[in-house]
Amino acid sequence: MTITQLKYVLAVAEQQNFTKAAQKTFVTQPTLSMQIQKLEDELDIQIFDRTKKPIELTSIGNKIVSQARSIVNEAERMQDIVDQDKGYMRRIQTWYYSDDYANPFTHVFKEFHESISESPT
Repeated sequence: MTITQLKYVLAVAEQQNFTKAAQKTFVTQPTLSMQIQKLEDELDIQIFDRTKKPIELTSIGNKIVSQARSIVNEAERMQDIVDQDKGYMRRIQTWYYSDDYANPFTHVFKEFHESISESPT
């Protein structure tokens, strides 16, 4: 079991669609499906009911997703702790594609944290 597999499970649970979840996680749909299948095989359960459209969680799948959220959140917190100890600040990502939207946010954060630099994405 890996954090990545858990992130894939969370993406499918959120999107209720393997193709959309793959796009969200920046992997191919077969890769995402294979990793979720490996996790299901390892746990000897079925997380998703693939016969329904949109895809639904099984009863055990609901419990797995709840636990996966906790695990992924704690893993991210652990990375934050390490980054803070090293003097890093986690990069703040905006989902806007236009600099017109991103620049005001960058300006506000730069006022409080001079160490943040603008970098093209």
